[in-house]
Amino acid sequence: MNEQFKIWFNTEEAFELLNPQGAIYLLLAVLIFYVGKLIYDWSTPYNLSEEFTKKDNKAVAVSFGGYILGLGIIVWSMLSSNSVAEPTDSPTKDLLLDLWETALWSFIGILLLQAARVINDKLLLYQFSNVKEIIEDKNIGTGAVQCGAFIGSALMVRAALTGEENSFLIGLVSTIVYFIIGQLAFIVFAFLYQKVSRYDLHKEIEQDNVAAGVSFGMTLSAIGLILSGYLMKSDSLLGLAVWFVISSFLLLTCRYLVDKIILPGSLLDEEISKDRNWGAAIIEGSAALGLAFILTSLI
Repeated sequence: MNEQFKIWFNTEEAFELLNPQGAIYLLLAVLIFYVGKLIYDWSTPYNLSEEFTKKDNKAVAVSFGGYILGLGIIVWSMLSSNSVAEPTDSPTKDLLLDLWETALWSFIGILLLQAARVINDKLLLYQFSNVKEIIEDKNIGTGAVQCGAFIGSALMVRAALTGEENSFLIGLVSTIVYFIIGQLAFIVFAFLYQKVSRYDLHKEIEQDNVAAGVSFGMTLSAIGLILSGYLMKSDSLLGLAVWFVISSFLLLTCRYLVDKIILPGSLLDEEISKDRNWGAAIIEGSAALGLAFILTSLI
């Protein structure tokens, strides 16, 4: 029991939290978020501050919220992983190299998230203009899909950044490859999701159906979590393809079980398409994310 009390009241670990390096990394993270916001503003035909404050555009807020969370996931993966830079005899030099590496990879992550936004518009929700839906119609459903795609894409980038490659070029190639695989997986899964749904996904989202966008966006995050979990444990792309088939089947089966077990007496598709019940959509998306966490632990 005395040993347990020593562990509970260990002062060394408490004083480690006062290390000034933590404040330096926190300032860097704030700077990265600021640069990410500037790049987002620059790459979109609308002004974030104006949409947030003057127009009270919640669709932009939902989409940008996913972008910020995705950027946070990327920065978190860098700060929680070991530096790929070779250690030197100077702690100050090591710190500067690590800060530079974190900033560089975070910037690459920002660019990939912007690419995900374009892919979302042109290939994932290709039947209408995402910008028009979000800005003119203030379509929260479209914003929710973008939010889910941002988070799922960031998780795929994280899978590459937590590797142990000693070469910047190899790390960059792996990151891009994993990102592209993630985007292809989103597109293929969107096709499968549409096939098993009793409603037209694009049509419902275009008609400002928040429930349709929320359920699909949360499922995209689940796909990103499942695939990134595999890639963090194995580099086999063939194995990843098999895992995608298995996990897609299980996610779609989970959707059926939500319909029959969790929401008995009413069809999930009707709740989403006819009643526009975003509560039911959250239940579906939460079940998908819960299954994703479970599947990731089983790899």
